Amino acid sequence: MVYMSRRNLPEYGDLVIGTVKSIFDHGVYVDLDEYDDLQAYCHVSEVSSTWVRNIRNVMRLGKKVVGRVMRVKENQIDISIKRVSDGLKRKKVEETKRYKTALTLLEMSAKIRKISFETARAEVEDLCTEYYGSFYQAFEESLFSGESIFTDADVSEEWAQVLTDMAKTNLTIPKVEISRDIEIICWEGNGVNSIRDALKKASKSREEIDAEEEELNMNIYVRGAPMYRFVISARDYELAEELMSKVVSTIEDSLSTVKASVRVVESK
Repeated sequence: MVYMSRRNLPEYGDLVIGTVKSIFDHGVYVDLDEYDDLQAYCHVSEVSSTWVRNIRNVMRLGKKVVGRVMRVKENQIDISIKRVSDGLKRKKVEETKRYKTALTLLEMSAKIRKISFETARAEVEDLCTEYYGSFYQAFEESLFSGESIFTDADVSEEWAQVLTDMAKTNLTIPKVEISRDIEIICWEGNGVNSIRDALKKASKSREEIDAEEEELNMNIYVRGAPMYRFVISARDYELAEELMSKVVSTIEDSLSTVKASVRVVESK
């Protein structure tokens, strides 16, 4: 199966991913993976941020590259490889992988419904992309919210049921993890008990966050008094940071009536 963009041409400023097809002293031609029978040209001066003595030292046939579209004129596409940061390259590659996964799930769903793939793209992909900005995001969100993710985008209920089942069968709930070391010191005579109570309250902070059990969890480890490590896994960083902030404020509130110190540091 070939994975193609729904557009015929990229636009100025777009990031595109492609495969080096031919190499010349003056530049390289790249087959754009997301477009049907479309090549882009990258001049040797736009291949690398450092001076290139021999273009073949930095480019090879079959190499995957990410470029920024600098000019679009009819079917002539000029790109720059050096104007894409490493972070943007990784993001584009990951987005492309997710898009391919979404299309594979759609193709499998279309076979179940005995509908052509092109019809499926029009009835599902176009609507989800317009509503969410990302086709893959719809599949991922359906793991949490079910069929309504698709019907909210005006996808039919018949499609929504099949697509949601397909997501639950083939995708896993994504998880991110953050950790913080929290130094807790109490100079009161009953300081040990005060810290123990604060940690007990902090461990219950999870109950105050509106999220399913599989979406959010936390573990507390004693690194050696007065340092405690809090490790939180969640479906996204926003949710994880919400719980971490709640943990810190709970500890501070619990110790506010005694002589104590609470200091948060990034875990190494």
